[in-house]
Amino acid sequence: MYIGTLTRQDYQRQLPKVLVDVCDYLKNINLQALENGRHEITDDIFMNVMTPTSDAPENKKAELHHRYIDVQLIIDGVDGMEYGVEQPDLSQYEEYHEEDDYQLTSVAIADKNWIEVHPQQFVVFFPYEPHKPCCNVNGKVAQLKKLVVKVPIELMA
Repeated sequence: MYIGTLTRQDYQRQLPKVLVDVCDYLKNINLQALENGRHEITDDIFMNVMTPTSDAPENKKAELHHRYIDVQLIIDGVDGMEYGVEQPDLSQYEEYHEEDDYQLTSVAIADKNWIEVHPQQFVVFFPYEPHKPCCNVNGKVAQLKKLVVKVPIELMA
């Protein structure tokens, strides 16, 4: 997992080149003008733009991915996210959806942590890192605008 912000001049420090390229791309486009839906960035990398409403963490399922890195960037609102860094017990997860590369669970994330992600901030979740985005912050429901860039793990080489 990695946390950063596009507002710092040195946001690229210590990021792998493919993630630097993604962040450079995001820094140089009009995020506010993006419409919901899928947007191709390269032949292998794409992003999904969405405007979800946050919910109480207990009403949401945690997710993880096998093949893709998630780069979650907040455009508007504050996104509360639970996450874990421990190796997940996949037997507690629902069936893996190979085509869309996700697996969900209603079981609490082991040794969970919490982060509030503000506009221009991004969080990178690597495969098998459980996360639960779009959670209420301070118990308040919020309308968010965010994007999730999907980067195939093999591009990290």
